[in-house]
Amino acid sequence: MLISIIRLRNMRVPNELIEALIEGGIKHVEVTVPTPGAYDTIAAWSASSDVLMGAGTVRHAPDARAAADAGAKFFVTPTIDDDVLAIAHEAGIDVYCGAMTPTEIEAAYRYPAVKGVKVFPAGPLGGPSYLKAVMDPIADIPLYPTGGVDATNVAAYRALGCAGVGIGGSIVSEALVAAGEWSEITGRARAIVDVWNEAGA
Repeated sequence: MLISIIRLRNMRVPNELIEALIEGGIKHVEVTVPTPGAYDTIAAWSASSDVLMGAGTVRHAPDARAAADAGAKFFVTPTIDDDVLAIAHEAGIDVYCGAMTPTEIEAAYRYPAVKGVKVFPAGPLGGPSYLKAVMDPIADIPLYPTGGVDATNVAAYRALGCAGVGIGGSIVSEALVAAGEWSEITGRARAIVDVWNEAGA
């Protein structure tokens, strides 16, 4: 599963951006809570059959409640927060919970709401080599490396058996969105989707 991460600091999410990601083959989009108008974007696309909209950087109970009310289909968290995970479980929302070490990964996966663990920041930790070392003793836990994922390493993550990846700036950047470079965003998304699919064939 490929999750495209939208993290904008100074602008709301244009509909054209979501459309560009869908055209590029992306099925799961995470809009981070600090992005202006994040809940409005999630609500506007929550009923779409073309994409599953999730909320990212969900750190506190009010964030979780607001995202659930907006219709988020999944949460992505940077950390393990009991309140967030309890709210998600009660609402029937899957969580991809952030963790770094094997101990944190194991702890996160024990929560009922957690469907998979976001290993973050994967790139600075060593990328695929770190994931390989981590996965050897805990191969039963679905891992989603995030941070530094791009078309050059996504095949390696899939070959290791990662359940998916989170992709941020290598598809969506504030500069590309501000310039309305929708075809570039579609192209970047398509390139990663194609490499991921080929690696799994």
